[in-house]
Amino acid sequence: MNIKETFLKLTNRTYPHGTEGKLFPYLYSEIEGLQVDEFGNLFVKVGESDVMFTSHLDTATSANTEVNHVFDGNIIKTDGKSILGADDKAGVTVMMYMIKNQVPGLYYFFLGEEVGCVGSRKVANVQKDQKIEGINKVISFDRRGNDSVITFQSSQRCCSDVFGEALSKQLNLADDTFSYKNDPTGILTDSVQFIKIYAECTNISVGYQSEHTFSESQDIDHLEKLAVACTKVDWIGLP
Repeated sequence: MNIKETFLKLTNRTYPHGTEGKLFPYLYSEIEGLQVDEFGNLFVKVGESDVMFTSHLDTATSANTEVNHVFDGNIIKTDGKSILGADDKAGVTVMMYMIKNQVPGLYYFFLGEEVGCVGSRKVANVQKDQKIEGINKVISFDRRGNDSVITFQSSQRCCSDVFGEALSKQLNLADDTFSYKNDPTGILTDSVQFIKIYAECTNISVGYQSEHTFSESQDIDHLEKLAVACTKVDWIGLP
């Protein structure tokens, strides 16, 4: 799987909430065994693991439009007339690469994160009473920058420092250009819905900047390195 080509395919247009279904044919063609849940979210289970990985399919815009990519070295931007949608097609790309490489986990592609975590909230409301047996960790790929492992979201503790440090260490060992570390300044993404259900919930930087604006950009080199690094992490062994 070519990371850059996949990211460009996923961001060739915007997908405001309600239009995510336009992505489904492509995702079905690329991800074997992909299913839709009762709320319209997509998911697939690979092997046996105690980790749920998440990203979201919607773009933070009401405009349903094509995107013109502009390239500046390793940075991908737009022509300034639209949002890029790296938030969160970067996360979607990472998860697709992990699935292709058979990294065990439960992978969820959620709807409507940008308008109040619509899809993940509905799933979490069910799991409050019916936890998924064996799941202990929820890891989102939906954070700006290139070095954050989020320990607080919306001023709430979402993962322990011990867990965050162990994950950062493994990512940094997987690629010696990385400098991941615990970051308590998280805002909100889908994993926040699960913090009272599962022990460790976090969000990882995927290399985008200036999200929610026409200046949004993606460091594609970082995304490529992160996707490969995520195939080397011992996710099940994290404390």
